Amino acid sequence: MIRTIIFMTLMPISVLIASCKPIPGCQPLDQTTRETLTLVKMEILDVIKLTNEKEKKSEVDAQVGNDIIDSLTATVKQIDSLIPVSIHLGKQGTKYEILNFAEQTNVLIQNSLINLLSLRHLYDISTYSQFETATFFPADSGSIPAGKINEAKEAMEPIARRIILFLNDHPHEKFQTVIAYSATSADKEMNDTLCKLRGLVVANLLLDQIKSNEAFIPRPEWIHYNTKWMIKWKELPPPTSGKGKQKHHKPEPTPAPKPESKHRNMVSLTWNIVPVSLYAGSSNR
Repeated sequence: MIRTIIFMTLMPISVLIASCKPIPGCQPLDQTTRETLTLVKMEILDVIKLTNEKEKKSEVDAQVGNDIIDSLTATVKQIDSLIPVSIHLGKQGTKYEILNFAEQTNVLIQNSLINLLSLRHLYDISTYSQFETATFFPADSGSIPAGKINEAKEAMEPIARRIILFLNDHPHEKFQTVIAYSATSADKEMNDTLCKLRGLVVANLLLDQIKSNEAFIPRPEWIHYNTKWMIKWKELPPPTSGKGKQKHHKPEPTPAPKPESKHRNMVSLTWNIVPVSLYAGSSNR
């Protein structure tokens, strides 16, 4: 569907006007605009559903997913408000009003399609990785020793490569790269602080691998980074009421966790590259 919408919106608006003079068999411009808006809305709703599914699989950080869904939902509401205007203009509007409306609407459509394409691409890539902490960290330590650094960097290279390839496929967009980390421990004596420290060290190692290869990123100044503790779908609070910001998730049912051995200490990474316009969080790197 999205390719059909792209083909329709790539046509210059002047061409649409020229091709839609009142001649038999030609569809009016206002009708074309409404149909395109409806198609974009359907695509957005499908991506919202897919975002929820990715969150449940821990392939999208829940807070990042909330930002994406909030932004896409706002676009759906904007489209819903534009369709009645288009209907009104089709009945009573002048040619200039119809043309002006179509030009303004086309900006919304184009921006939405760019965001949807990048999200679709992101969701087609494996963004979740796990590492056994014993591979990198000595017992009771939150630092990777010098003798293990090269091995740890090699483990990060395939992930950094996927991220850089993604950015090369979208060279004209500004992105927020969020690297979310979590850690599990089979050792009851290992405290949460050490688990989180190990997760942060691995996340920062990946980030350093990406930044050391910025020469291969088309516009590195357009890419912002954030490392954060992973917020999972089941950990979000229940929906708020009243004027508070609505959450998109229920705490139950709890989704099935990623397969993790009960006998190993693990660090997990989930990376999400989100168009800046869809991300409400801040950068820390």
